Amino acid sequence: MEQSLLYHLVANGQIEGVTVDKNRFREVYRTKYGKVRIYKIMSVSQESKEWVADPTNRICDAPGSWVCRGQYPPALKAILAEKKDFKQLEDFNLKGEDDSEYQREYMENLMKKSGIQQRERPTSDAKKQGAAKPKKLTPVDIEEINEHWENNEITTVLYELINSGDVDRLRQLFDMQPAAAHVRSEDGRGPMFWAYEYGNQPIIDLLKSVGVRDDREDADGVKPVDLKK
Repeated sequence: MEQSLLYHLVANGQIEGVTVDKNRFREVYRTKYGKVRIYKIMSVSQESKEWVADPTNRICDAPGSWVCRGQYPPALKAILAEKKDFKQLEDFNLKGEDDSEYQREYMENLMKKSGIQQRERPTSDAKKQGAAKPKKLTPVDIEEINEHWENNEITTVLYELINSGDVDRLRQLFDMQPAAAHVRSEDGRGPMFWAYEYGNQPIIDLLKSVGVRDDREDADGVKPVDLKK
């Protein structure tokens, strides 16, 4: 996020060390609290100006309509050719793409940001030898994870997957990051609680298969098994 242009335009001058190229952008308007900022783009090529001014380059729903499809001028073709689309977890539903490495890195980053112990990733040589899976969690590892209660991105991802009943993606996540199955939100609840709340037996079985207990109490002394429907 901090490497994106949008972040720099929003935080320009408001967060220490965050600036934009003054030769490219000049702020012309800002609301009282800086929630809305408008910039003038500087040094626009003459070719782009002429392209934008040509009405034949406007693709609209109807002649004269204000609903027109956005297009980029020729001067940006070189930049756009190098672009890399941003992906999110929801994109994992796409078929025909091998995004396993992206998913692995995504989940590792979430685990790291959430302060949850990560398992050692195998090296390239280890993968070639068929040791691609992380090491199995020890009972001590599991207890340490269960002592850490916090709402974070990984708890959000887990809740959404359980809410949607996506057993396959949960299994894939646990294969990549075994620790994820044992995380707890700030109220002491976690995947097993949510699985019981939704009455999803396949997910309950999956969680038990990776060592998640259903007798751990939340902040109110409630156990997952108490929520059995």
